[in-house]
Amino acid sequence: MSGDGQPDGVSAPRADVAFLGPAGTFTETAAQLIVGGIDPVLEPCNDVAEVLRRVEQGVADRGVIPIENTLEGSVTATLDALAFETDLLIGGELELPITLVAAAAPGTSLEEVTEVRSHPVALAAARRWLGTVLAGAETVPSASTARAAQEVAELGGTRLAIVNPLAAERYGLTVVGRDITDRGQNSTRFVVVGRELGPPTGWDKTSLVVFIDENRPGALLQLLEIFAERDLNLTKIESRPTKAELGEYCFFLDTVGHLADERVGDALAAVKRTHRDVKVLGSYRRSGARVTAEADAIAADDAGYRKAADWLASWRERIVDTDS
Repeated sequence: MSGDGQPDGVSAPRADVAFLGPAGTFTETAAQLIVGGIDPVLEPCNDVAEVLRRVEQGVADRGVIPIENTLEGSVTATLDALAFETDLLIGGELELPITLVAAAAPGTSLEEVTEVRSHPVALAAARRWLGTVLAGAETVPSASTARAAQEVAELGGTRLAIVNPLAAERYGLTVVGRDITDRGQNSTRFVVVGRELGPPTGWDKTSLVVFIDENRPGALLQLLEIFAERDLNLTKIESRPTKAELGEYCFFLDTVGHLADERVGDALAAVKRTHRDVKVLGSYRRSGARVTAEADAIAADDAGYRKAADWLASWRERIVDTDS
């Protein structure tokens, strides 16, 4: 048998996109929207690490994984995998509104439910509904909302799953509760990972992780000042353990702009010069509709950086080598 589970001499069919499975997850919905076209080949994977591995092996062209949720924050498994386990790059992002329903085996009513299964993020999103409608039910975490639907379909009984409507339909469950999230808008941000960086679009974001030399007063301020001095807006700042030593942290940053932009490049060079290490996680088009005024301001400001660089180069050309 080969390493991917195929008989020797038989290659696995190539997928357009590997995604965090099983079938019926919100990630599958995101993958379908990202790929588009007719009948894309999508491969469900058991976890984030497997998604990345399939892309690294060339079995899939790209991977789609969740990275952030409006209610529960960052998906730490994704951040850690991108920072420490792969050289793949983020090539795009998609924000997907999350709609959750309560679903059970046909014939099961809410009054009969004694156990609720779902992904921990989904359970947290419906915490108030669960406390009001199913106060006595036990909650059991699952690897994903689709996995919860699969488990309830297989086990039956008085179990209920909080799931994506697609998963409820796919696993033959009956919806017994709708609009069960505690707060209004709940969205998850998904990223596309691959091997290449795309060109700038004028509406971009660059993600990176920075490792500081030592934990000392002002270390974070010094890092942030690099971006502030270049008028770059940081849309995300988050610390995570480096996994090397207790109490040692690295910083995940998202900044507006593309690696190809003069001021973003200037900022990254300054970060690299003043910190122990910096890893670019991706430079890609931001999700959402482009704000023309903001994009135009970024372009104008970048032109100013190029003009200043040209001015400096013209002066450096006037330097005479007196030893010749």
